[in-house]
Amino acid sequence: MSRLAAMFCRNLSTFKFKHRPPLPAISSCQNLVNPKPISTTLMQHCDMEEEEEPTSRNRIGGNFIPLTSHWNPEISCFYQKGFSQITRETTGRALHALCVKGLAEASVSSNNTLVAMYSRFGRVGLARQVFDRMSERNEASWNNMMSGFVRAGFYRESFVFFGEMRDLGVRPDGRAVVSLIAACERSGCMFGEGMQVHDFVVKFGMLCDVFVGTSLLQFYGTHGMERDAKKVFEDMPSKNVVSWTALMVAYLDVGDAREVMNLYQSMRCQGVGSSDNTLAAVISSCGSLEDECLGHQVLGHVVKLGLENNVSVSNSLISMFGSFGSIEKACFVFGGMDGRDTISWNSMISVYVHNGLCEESLSCFYRMRHMHREITPTTLSTLLSGCGSLGNLKWGRGVHCIGVKFGLVSNIFICNTLIGMYSQCGQLVDAELMFQEMVDRDLISWNSMLACYVQEGNCLGALKIFTRMFRMKIATNHVTFTTALMACSNSEFADEGRSLHALSILTGLHENMIVGNALITLYAKSGEMVEATKAFQRKPKRDTVSWNALIGGLADNEHESDTAVKAFKIMNEEGIPPDRITYSSLLGACFDSNLLLEHGMPIHACIVQNGFESDERVQTSLITMYAKCGDLHSSNCIFDGVTTRNTILWNAIIAANAHHGFMEEALKMLVKMRCAEVGLDQVTFSECLAVTAKSSKLEEGRQLHSLAVKLGFDSDPLVMNTTMDMYGNCGHINDVLRVTPQPIKQSRRISISTFSRHEFLEKASETFDEMIQLGFKPDGITFISLPSPCSYRGFTEEGMG
Repeated sequence: MSRLAAMFCRNLSTFKFKHRPPLPAISSCQNLVNPKPISTTLMQHCDMEEEEEPTSRNRIGGNFIPLTSHWNPEISCFYQKGFSQITRETTGRALHALCVKGLAEASVSSNNTLVAMYSRFGRVGLARQVFDRMSERNEASWNNMMSGFVRAGFYRESFVFFGEMRDLGVRPDGRAVVSLIAACERSGCMFGEGMQVHDFVVKFGMLCDVFVGTSLLQFYGTHGMERDAKKVFEDMPSKNVVSWTALMVAYLDVGDAREVMNLYQSMRCQGVGSSDNTLAAVISSCGSLEDECLGHQVLGHVVKLGLENNVSVSNSLISMFGSFGSIEKACFVFGGMDGRDTISWNSMISVYVHNGLCEESLSCFYRMRHMHREITPTTLSTLLSGCGSLGNLKWGRGVHCIGVKFGLVSNIFICNTLIGMYSQCGQLVDAELMFQEMVDRDLISWNSMLACYVQEGNCLGALKIFTRMFRMKIATNHVTFTTALMACSNSEFADEGRSLHALSILTGLHENMIVGNALITLYAKSGEMVEATKAFQRKPKRDTVSWNALIGGLADNEHESDTAVKAFKIMNEEGIPPDRITYSSLLGACFDSNLLLEHGMPIHACIVQNGFESDERVQTSLITMYAKCGDLHSSNCIFDGVTTRNTILWNAIIAANAHHGFMEEALKMLVKMRCAEVGLDQVTFSECLAVTAKSSKLEEGRQLHSLAVKLGFDSDPLVMNTTMDMYGNCGHINDVLRVTPQPIKQSRRISISTFSRHEFLEKASETFDEMIQLGFKPDGITFISLPSPCSYRGFTEEGMG
């Protein structure tokens, strides 16, 4: 062997190419969709380099270099496996140079692996150059080049290449078509091209290739078109476990967990075995359905197949048990895992967050940082979603700081979660600041900010955001319109609500199920039951939520209680299953003793018959209904029969006793509630402060006010209003002035009422003027409160003014 040959063998990893000008842009032919030719920027992007032409001296001493004895196993297997084993680009380039110099034999097979190697390293330009210079090509040559374009993200270019194949008379095989479908799936903007590939597949009978059919399933599933995916599935003559799993994932992505379970059952009946991906999808569906019994049955299949130690299956089991509230079982699965990936840690954090265990989720995050170290935007976003309360706000701010430290706050996903967290904590200023500082915003960002204003009761701010979106021509969806319609549920914005209704018709979103339900709710809450009924009747399809919106609106109207019950009967006749909200709304239509016998007790019987008597929301509505109808004994019996009582249930029984004038008993209930270590909320304080106001119990009122301050509820508008009313009823005007907050319409109204009642007429007049200057519209109660003392203290002109 010559010195030159020996030098190449020793220094393969440091061989350098000579640079020459790039080749001209590759011309392209017309194809299925007549795309544009491959741009010359492709060559520039890939840093294309041209190798030297082979010389006539392609052997040294009459023999090729004996690479089989090379110390590097990636090189020694060259004549058997080509470039397929190369892991370093410099090694691959040096070995390629030997082929160019004629010191190593390059067959069609090795050239194919060379194309694949350059594609694997992202050098698509070099891969295309090798492909163009191949004197002989086979199917693998075309397939590798097609895969290279898709792997590098050149989706449009892969379509151009597909056209070249057809123009040259090369019939694409299944692998090339699979790559092309993958390009249409991953691009996110080539749905039309994907449909044309589907037509091509059908035309040339390629649907019999199970891999092609499965790729089409995944394509339609990615675009949320599960029905089209199922049609492809049914047309496939042969199916494997991957095909079944792809269809299951398509249904899981659109939230149809029940259909996933039906498919799994059919798959097992046909004797098709399950893979780890199949079971992961099925386990996730059990979690979505919150069917613990079904989940344990699937767990039996997992153990039977020996997949309980599979990482993806274990991750799904953790999430499923978290959905069931079985934290110990989730921890058991997590603790027994031999190897954990980032998803495993994120799943465990999500379990704690889902079950309201904020501090435990932070503790898990602490261990993740020290044991796993890899932190993703999903990790921080999951943590932030569990900090959406005033009590956990300090932790949320801490996670926000960690995001800044790791440079992840520029991630749009985390920014959107931060807006949601600050919104849930009532920190509108922080949410606005986060929104304004975002470099890029997507539709979720705008929808989150819109929802933030709605949650804060700032309907005008929400409508301004909606207007900005339209002026900036930002795409809207059903979530945008639903949230905006919620902002108009106040009767003051009835005209704006009608305008939104008109816009939804123009955009075609009025036929969306969720938007249609929001329209019914809008008119029902505004008391416009005629319009609500029209919106209900115009819906092409009605679900339980549609009926609940209509029944709820009718139940809130004292004159429509019979109509609400009739609507419930029609709902049953149409086969729409009622839920807990249906019964809770319906019970609200019963507010006196006559309606109790006629409707209330029969509805209670239906609740027991359908198994909703143990639901906390229904129990609360039953307590309230019996109390309003004069049967406090039944309210107390229902309350006493509940073993696990939450805050809402305690609030209901306190209000029930207060409604019947048992003020002392209502306050005793509060003491029992504290002894049971049940958390208080703003409704608890409002109800109890109202009791002290009616009974003029100043000392108890002061204690409640102090407790509200201690627990951080003193700034809540509902608590502030009842506190002011309590001090006003007890005649302590100085305390009313001390509690009076920054301008809030409801508080100003109560201040006026309090000042007028105690004949502080000038102060009442000043508060009224301030309310007008701040732009708040006075309502009927305000006007009734203000002039009443003027009629007997000589303030006639002031009252008329």
